[in-house]
Amino acid sequence: MPTTINTPQTRGHERSNLDTGKGGLESALEAHLAEHDLSVPQPFRMQVRLPTKGRGSALLAATDRMWLNLKTYAEGGENTLHAHSNEDHTFIVLQGRATFYGPEGEAVTFSRNQGILLPRGCRYYFHAEPGEALVLLRIGCVVDTDKAPWGRTGALGEPLPGSSKENKSVPTEFSDEYFQ
Repeated sequence: MPTTINTPQTRGHERSNLDTGKGGLESALEAHLAEHDLSVPQPFRMQVRLPTKGRGSALLAATDRMWLNLKTYAEGGENTLHAHSNEDHTFIVLQGRATFYGPEGEAVTFSRNQGILLPRGCRYYFHAEPGEALVLLRIGCVVDTDKAPWGRTGALGEPLPGSSKENKSVPTEFSDEYFQ
Protein backbone atom coordinates (compact mmCIF):
# COMPACT_ATOMS: atom_id res chain seq x y z
CA MET A 1 0.00 0.00 0.00
CA PRO A 2 1.50 3.39 -0.99
CA THR A 3 2.01 5.79 1.90
CA THR A 4 2.14 8.99 -0.17
CA ILE A 5 -1.14 10.80 -0.79
CA ASN A 6 -1.35 12.56 -4.16
CA THR A 7 -2.38 16.22 -3.90
CA PRO A 8 -2.56 17.31 -7.54
CA GLN A 9 -1.77 20.79 -8.74
CA THR A 10 -4.65 22.57 -10.37
CA ARG A 11 -4.10 23.13 -14.05
CA GLY A 12 -5.59 25.87 -16.16
CA HIS A 13 -8.04 24.85 -18.80
CA GLU A 14 -5.41 24.43 -21.50
CA ARG A 15 -6.38 24.80 -25.11
CA SER A 16 -6.65 21.53 -26.94
CA ASN A 17 -3.96 20.87 -29.52
CA LEU A 18 -6.06 20.84 -32.66
CA ASP A 19 -3.22 19.23 -34.64
CA THR A 20 -3.16 16.14 -32.41
CA GLY A 21 -6.62 16.43 -30.89
CA LYS A 22 -5.03 16.22 -27.45
CA GLY A 23 -6.62 18.25 -24.63
CA GLY A 24 -5.38 19.14 -21.14
CA LEU A 25 -6.94 16.15 -19.37
CA GLU A 26 -5.69 13.77 -22.07
CA SER A 27 -2.12 15.09 -21.65
CA ALA A 28 -2.33 14.84 -17.84
CA LEU A 29 -3.73 11.31 -18.09
CA GLU A 30 -1.03 10.21 -20.54
CA ALA A 31 1.70 11.47 -18.17
CA HIS A 32 -0.01 9.90 -15.13
CA LEU A 33 -0.27 6.49 -16.79
CA ALA A 34 3.42 6.58 -17.76
CA GLU A 35 4.52 7.56 -14.24
CA HIS A 36 2.38 5.27 -12.06
CA ASP A 37 2.22 1.56 -11.37
CA LEU A 38 -1.42 0.87 -12.24
CA SER A 39 -1.49 -2.38 -10.25
CA VAL A 40 -1.28 -0.64 -6.85
CA PRO A 41 -3.73 1.66 -5.03
CA GLN A 42 -3.49 5.42 -5.70
CA PRO A 43 -4.31 7.46 -2.58
CA PHE A 44 -5.35 11.06 -3.32
CA ARG A 45 -6.61 14.19 -1.60
CA MET A 46 -9.39 16.32 -3.04
CA GLN A 47 -7.78 19.74 -3.00
CA VAL A 48 -7.84 22.27 -5.83
CA ARG A 49 -7.27 25.99 -6.41
CA LEU A 50 -10.43 27.93 -7.15
CA PRO A 51 -10.64 30.06 -10.29
CA THR A 52 -11.79 33.67 -10.34
CA LYS A 53 -12.30 33.40 -14.10
CA GLY A 54 -12.72 30.40 -16.39
CA ARG A 55 -12.29 26.77 -15.36
CA GLY A 56 -9.60 24.41 -14.14
CA SER A 57 -8.98 20.72 -13.68
CA ALA A 58 -6.83 18.51 -11.46
CA LEU A 59 -6.32 14.81 -12.21
CA LEU A 60 -6.58 12.87 -8.93
CA ALA A 61 -5.98 9.26 -9.98
CA ALA A 62 -6.33 7.07 -13.05
CA THR A 63 -6.00 3.69 -14.67
CA ASP A 64 -6.07 2.91 -18.36
CA ARG A 65 -9.89 2.55 -18.12
CA MET A 66 -10.99 5.09 -15.48
CA TRP A 67 -9.98 8.55 -14.28
CA LEU A 68 -11.02 10.91 -11.51
CA ASN A 69 -10.52 14.63 -11.63
CA LEU A 70 -11.71 17.77 -9.88
CA LYS A 71 -13.25 20.33 -12.20
CA THR A 72 -13.58 23.94 -11.06
CA TYR A 73 -15.62 26.75 -12.62
CA ALA A 74 -15.77 30.43 -11.68
CA GLU A 75 -18.65 30.82 -14.10
CA GLY A 76 -19.96 29.13 -17.20
CA GLY A 77 -19.49 25.39 -17.41
CA GLU A 78 -19.48 23.03 -20.35
CA ASN A 79 -21.47 25.52 -22.33
CA THR A 80 -22.26 23.78 -25.60
CA LEU A 81 -24.46 20.76 -26.18
CA HIS A 82 -22.16 17.77 -26.64
CA ALA A 83 -21.72 14.04 -26.08
CA HIS A 84 -18.88 11.65 -25.29
CA SER A 85 -19.19 8.67 -27.63
CA ASN A 86 -16.82 6.28 -25.82
CA GLU A 87 -17.04 7.35 -22.19
CA ASP A 88 -19.58 6.85 -19.45
CA HIS A 89 -19.06 9.55 -16.82
CA THR A 90 -20.51 11.17 -13.77
CA PHE A 91 -20.36 14.56 -12.06
CA ILE A 92 -20.84 15.00 -8.30
CA VAL A 93 -21.19 18.54 -6.92
CA LEU A 94 -18.80 19.18 -4.03
CA GLN A 95 -19.32 22.95 -3.82
CA GLY A 96 -21.69 25.41 -5.49
CA ARG A 97 -24.60 24.57 -7.76
CA ALA A 98 -24.76 23.37 -11.36
CA THR A 99 -27.66 23.25 -13.79
CA PHE A 100 -27.47 20.46 -16.39
CA TYR A 101 -29.45 20.71 -19.63
CA GLY A 102 -30.54 18.06 -22.12
CA PRO A 103 -31.04 18.36 -25.89
CA GLU A 104 -34.65 19.52 -25.59
CA GLY A 105 -33.81 22.24 -23.03
CA GLU A 106 -34.86 20.12 -20.07
CA ALA A 107 -32.95 21.18 -16.94
CA VAL A 108 -32.12 19.98 -13.44
CA THR A 109 -30.08 21.84 -10.81
CA PHE A 110 -27.74 20.01 -8.44
CA SER A 111 -26.14 21.21 -5.22
CA ARG A 112 -23.63 19.74 -2.78
CA ASN A 113 -23.52 15.91 -2.69
CA GLN A 114 -25.86 15.56 -5.67
CA GLY A 115 -24.86 14.44 -9.13
CA ILE A 116 -25.65 12.89 -12.47
CA LEU A 117 -24.50 9.83 -14.44
CA LEU A 118 -24.13 10.47 -18.16
CA PRO A 119 -24.03 7.34 -20.34
CA ARG A 120 -21.95 7.45 -23.53
CA GLY A 121 -23.68 9.21 -26.38
CA CYS A 122 -26.15 11.28 -24.35
CA ARG A 123 -26.09 14.99 -25.18
CA TYR A 124 -25.87 17.58 -22.41
CA TYR A 125 -24.30 20.82 -21.24
CA PHE A 126 -24.19 22.56 -17.86
CA HIS A 127 -23.69 25.94 -16.22
CA ALA A 128 -22.33 26.95 -12.83
CA GLU A 129 -24.96 28.87 -10.88
CA PRO A 130 -23.81 32.28 -9.56
CA GLY A 131 -22.84 32.62 -5.91
CA GLU A 132 -19.69 30.58 -5.33
CA ALA A 133 -17.14 28.69 -7.39
CA LEU A 134 -18.39 25.33 -8.64
CA VAL A 135 -16.31 22.25 -7.76
CA LEU A 136 -17.22 18.92 -9.36
CA LEU A 137 -15.77 15.46 -8.92
CA ARG A 138 -15.76 13.95 -12.42
CA ILE A 139 -15.28 10.21 -12.90
CA GLY A 140 -14.92 8.89 -16.43
CA CYS A 141 -14.68 5.34 -17.75
CA VAL A 142 -13.79 4.26 -21.28
CA VAL A 143 -16.34 1.88 -22.81
CA ASP A 144 -14.50 0.36 -25.79
CA THR A 145 -10.79 0.05 -24.99
CA ASP A 146 -9.99 -0.38 -28.68
CA LYS A 147 -11.09 3.22 -29.31
CA ALA A 148 -9.92 6.50 -27.81
CA PRO A 149 -12.16 7.85 -25.03
CA TRP A 150 -11.81 11.44 -26.25
CA GLY A 151 -14.52 11.38 -28.93
CA ARG A 152 -16.35 14.53 -27.83
CA THR A 153 -18.88 15.70 -30.40
CA GLY A 154 -21.10 18.75 -30.74
CA ALA A 155 -24.84 18.93 -31.37
CA LEU A 156 -24.44 17.96 -35.05
CA GLY A 157 -21.83 15.22 -34.47
CA GLU A 158 -18.84 17.46 -35.30
CA PRO A 159 -15.64 17.24 -33.18
CA LEU A 160 -15.83 19.63 -30.21
CA PRO A 161 -12.69 20.02 -28.06
CA GLY A 162 -13.68 20.90 -24.50
CA SER A 163 -11.25 23.80 -24.25
CA SER A 164 -12.21 25.40 -27.55
CA LYS A 165 -13.76 28.75 -28.41
CA GLU A 166 -16.73 26.78 -29.72
CA ASN A 167 -17.24 25.48 -26.17
CA LYS A 168 -16.95 29.06 -24.84
CA SER A 169 -13.63 28.45 -23.11
CA VAL A 170 -11.82 31.49 -21.69
CA PRO A 171 -8.33 31.85 -20.17
CA THR A 172 -8.32 30.70 -16.55
CA GLU A 173 -7.29 32.97 -13.68
CA PHE A 174 -6.89 31.45 -10.21
CA SER A 175 -7.45 32.90 -6.76
CA ASP A 176 -5.31 32.09 -3.72
CA GLU A 177 -8.26 30.12 -2.28
CA TYR A 178 -8.49 26.34 -2.27
CA PHE A 179 -11.32 23.85 -2.08
CA GLN A 180 -10.39 21.08 0.35
